[in-house]
Amino acid sequence: MAESRNTVTEDVRVAVPRSLNGAARVFTEALGLVDGMYKRQLSKELTLSLEKNLWNEVAENLKRGAVNLAGGSRDKYEAAAASLGRGIFDLFPLDAEIGGGKDSIELIIGKVFSPEGDGESYYSGAAGVENRRYDSLIKEYDGCMGLFTDALMLSRGYKGKVLQGGLPEIKCLDVFSLAGGLNTRHKPICVFFSGGTKENVSSLSHMTVFINLYAARFKALTEKIALRYLAGAEALAELTFEEVARLLLVWLRGHDAGHFIGADKLFRVMSEFDSNYMVLHELKSDMIALYNMKHLSGGLLKGGLLHKAYLLTVAEMLRYMRREGFVKHPDTGSAYLAYRHFRDMGAIRHDPWGGKFIVDIERLESVVDQFAWDLVRLFADGNETRARGFVNSWGWLGVEDTDDLPRGCPEELRKMIADKDIPHEIDYRFVTDFG
Repeated sequence: MAESRNTVTEDVRVAVPRSLNGAARVFTEALGLVDGMYKRQLSKELTLSLEKNLWNEVAENLKRGAVNLAGGSRDKYEAAAASLGRGIFDLFPLDAEIGGGKDSIELIIGKVFSPEGDGESYYSGAAGVENRRYDSLIKEYDGCMGLFTDALMLSRGYKGKVLQGGLPEIKCLDVFSLAGGLNTRHKPICVFFSGGTKENVSSLSHMTVFINLYAARFKALTEKIALRYLAGAEALAELTFEEVARLLLVWLRGHDAGHFIGADKLFRVMSEFDSNYMVLHELKSDMIALYNMKHLSGGLLKGGLLHKAYLLTVAEMLRYMRREGFVKHPDTGSAYLAYRHFRDMGAIRHDPWGGKFIVDIERLESVVDQFAWDLVRLFADGNETRARGFVNSWGWLGVEDTDDLPRGCPEELRKMIADKDIPHEIDYRFVTDFG
């Protein structure tokens, strides 16, 4: 199937504040060095001594980014840049700001697990302009968390711990450069990291969303899929870039929160790296994100946005199922299981004559209401047999057929996934205005 995949390249335009263009250029140069380290890793040419020397070179070069900064901003930058020389745990954020934080750019640098590697962490990085236009949206969403959990759990007699720790701090970047493990074929739209402390990979406390890349991917890929295969998708095509970004953030924050909602006794009997466990965790988070949406109809999703948010979510689900290596990605497995469940429950049906998926919004809300609760209880009960049984309800998810899809995959999905007229992946051509 890989031979039939194609990639679309989109221009991404970002304006860097004039007073920060010096730091931005230093960040870009540093990412060039990181890219070189990544390529050496892939080719097994990065010895420990060479790695140390190159990392020190990156850290030394980044110190030049403080040239146009002043006062506390300069002190903060210099202290953070100096700490890079002592090594990092995962990813490290380095901020250059002016005007008391009025304008800010950020470099995220370190190691992530790369899909092109072999299970090891690889040097990676991203640089972007901090985008604060969505801060109020995130604050309003988080302010509704009690409403969400009361309706989903406490009103149904749930007795366990509701939130398993605090939600990750979130910020948005308009990215102008990617490197290494973050610049692979399937570009990420966010990263998680510890902020300089050793934390379990499943509870990292900081999240940065590449909001311009996220919205660009939707417009270039998901919208095209939706217009061809999803009834009513014209409503999505009417959305502006800004409106798309806002709806995607509503979805993503709900999904992010879903990982921390409810007790997790499955963790005691299944490894956090077990593919079944990871798929179920994604699925629970997906359903909680969908469930929360109906409670935002009078606020963030008022004025008809709730209907569009549901369609956007289903469209993203279709895009996820077009990813290469279908059964290898937990989020793709989640989308597939959600589709199979929605299909069985009558929330989504396929019109064989028109060739489109039709979403019954009222039925979808009802199905999600029960499904989200069932998944919360599945994790709270910790029954491994039931958990694995559900994942494999429609055939063993780990078995691939001749077209790299699960056995028993419905024909309508096979056709949509194999459609070569719609790009499967996106690449970015950064057009940066350094002022």
